[in-house]
Amino acid sequence: MPLPDECSNLYGSPIKFWMCNMKIITKCLGPIALFCSAQVCAWSNHTLVSHQLIQSMPQVASVAPVKVESLAEFLLANETAVAQLLAEDEVWMAQNLWHYSPRPDNLAFTVTGNSQDVVERFVKAIRVNPNAKFALYIQGMPGTDLIGAPRLPEDISVFQDHGHLNHLPLQALTSGELVSAVDVVVSANDEPDHGHDIGLFTDSGTDHGQEYGFGEQPFGNPNLEYGSQAPFHMGFYHESPVLYALGGFLKETYPQMRIHQYKRLAELAFAKGHDYWGYRFMGWGLHYIGDFSNPYHVTPVPGNSTLSTIWVGLLSTLGFPQAQQDAVQLVSNRHTVLEDFQSVVMTKAYEANNLQHPMISALTVEQPIAPYAESDVIDKFARASMDKADYVGEILMASFPREYVQDETVEYSNLDALETLEQTVHQHAGEDGFNQLEATISGLLSDFSIHGSAYVADILRAKP
Repeated sequence: MPLPDECSNLYGSPIKFWMCNMKIITKCLGPIALFCSAQVCAWSNHTLVSHQLIQSMPQVASVAPVKVESLAEFLLANETAVAQLLAEDEVWMAQNLWHYSPRPDNLAFTVTGNSQDVVERFVKAIRVNPNAKFALYIQGMPGTDLIGAPRLPEDISVFQDHGHLNHLPLQALTSGELVSAVDVVVSANDEPDHGHDIGLFTDSGTDHGQEYGFGEQPFGNPNLEYGSQAPFHMGFYHESPVLYALGGFLKETYPQMRIHQYKRLAELAFAKGHDYWGYRFMGWGLHYIGDFSNPYHVTPVPGNSTLSTIWVGLLSTLGFPQAQQDAVQLVSNRHTVLEDFQSVVMTKAYEANNLQHPMISALTVEQPIAPYAESDVIDKFARASMDKADYVGEILMASFPREYVQDETVEYSNLDALETLEQTVHQHAGEDGFNQLEATISGLLSDFSIHGSAYVADILRAKP
């Protein structure tokens, strides 16, 4: 990388030397953004981590079934109230959020009474993907059978790869029928990963990305199908001041916005007697809190010091990208193997109806439920996961063979290791190591139970 012109003569001026190096180092932080490209999704199926949490809350589990209604029906019945709430929230978020890109004025939700475009107007006002699906459906748990007309994965997801949706029962609902509140929340909890936050940036190649006002994608890989949702599902709130000073893009994250938006919409829906959408908005917001229980969503390079992160960026900028590529590969492998192990173990437990499994029982909500405050999203939810990031990395390295989590020349997903993952851990780490890995993940899920239940209970205070 050539030096800036003003750096051609560095000697004799310490201030000039420092300023020049700051410019170089700042350029080096750009490549660090790519570390996040491998960490777009947290738990692969959010119903696995939300079901026991919601089922163990009598405030939800014991209520009478709620009446299903379409998003258009809810919006038309509450058009004025929704417009007022979104206008108030726009002001509040601009004043209070860690980072916020103001919504363009022309996207404000206005009262027109037009049923033909009410969903489109709402979607643009909250700035989600206008191609997102808002089908009426239930997403079943592993091992369950749903009665009724099936719903297809393409009715729910905007992606070509439907992932776990291909292997789960999906039941269509119709407006006016009654459905369990637990089913509404748990099904909705998986929805944001099916396209809500895709293509929202000016470099996303979409029309809505050009008009939403978020600017260019700050980190992640916009060329990946899931890549553009990264800034909405990850939040780096506890990095070194040096990293923030050199890499301001690390602050350009939006999960806090979604958590607040959907909480307020849920509260409005409950206050107006539209419980179905109260629970569905609740599930959407809970999704992002679940993301925060995964350490790979709250720090860009888990296990790396500030100095090593900058050093990797420096090497890449100087024309030696291998260190960055290696770091990205290791982060990707560790994140994926953590997610795979959790998914495999919990899926089998639910299929066997083993609700006493440690990962499931860790999600059981304990009383009393903690109070909720807006600042908790950063100060408690993200902090708890960040504090465990290094330890989780150590456990992964102790639990799996080297090629799974420590060999930068290996792409873990090419190993076809999913079906034998439990056996692999038993063979590599023994029974004690297997139990320690389960306990570590259970600890992350327990944090989600504590934080998620506080969020849910606070929303339910809006019910008459």
